[in-house]
Parts: sequence; structure tokens; C-alpha cells
Amino acid sequence: MTEKEFTLDSIVGIIKILSGEVIVGRIKCLDGNFLLVLTKDGKVFIVNKKAIAYIEVQQGNPV
Repeated sequence: MTEKEFTLDSIVGIIKILSGEVIVGRIKCLDGNFLLVLTKDGKVFIVNKKAIAYIEVQQGNPV
């Protein structure tokens, strides 16, 4: 499998941050260290990948 098959860019997912917060939204890869997450209600989060406990990808990739 290639690296392209594992990209999170434009995928809708649930991200749990190590602090306990949960963010649901469309993920955009900024660079090797950060993700931009756009939520349905228009909020924008920039998340350091090292602060992520896990990412659950929504099946069928809705939205």
C-alpha cells in the first residue's frame, strides 16, 4: 500500500485529544505535525498530532 492510501486529508472523523476533548469534523493535513479540523458548526481547530489520543474515521465518509 502507498502512503496516499493512508492520508487523513478531507476525511470526516472523530478526534479525541489527550486532554479529553472530542472534536468531530473534516480533517485537513497542514504538515507533518498539525491537522486542521473544520467542524459542522463552522469552528476551526489546529491540532498537534502529538496531542491526539486517537482518530475514529466515519465509515462511508459522509458530509
